[in-house]
Amino acid sequence: MHELSIMQALFEQLQGIAREYGARRVLKFRVEVGPLSNVVPELLYDAFMAFRAAEPLLEKAEMDLIRVPLRLRCADCGEVTEPQGFRMVCGSCGSKRVEVVQGEDLLLRDVELEIPEEALNEQNSES
Repeated sequence: MHELSIMQALFEQLQGIAREYGARRVLKFRVEVGPLSNVVPELLYDAFMAFRAAEPLLEKAEMDLIRVPLRLRCADCGEVTEPQGFRMVCGSCGSKRVEVVQGEDLLLRDVELEIPEEALNEQNSES
């Protein structure tokens, strides 16, 4: 299950963000998962729950998994459409000359942190 290693990488990113802002813990974060990202959202969630149980930084965290649809741009007509089923063709003109413009990625978005007052004051004084 490579979702554990993916969660490890996400955790390292969250640690870095928390350190940068002097946060005590992560409260919430959003992850966007595309159908071509090679990630099974349910398994990623299970991996998150394992990390949450073991890591104080995540002990109260919530993870929102957002499934983003696959979108294709047609080289012939220029339309951006969602494929029907597994056929990688333009939904507008039927051309097979398409490129993926959304749905291959796994992206960390919107991190909500618990930041102590003293860390906020320190950041404000540096600005």
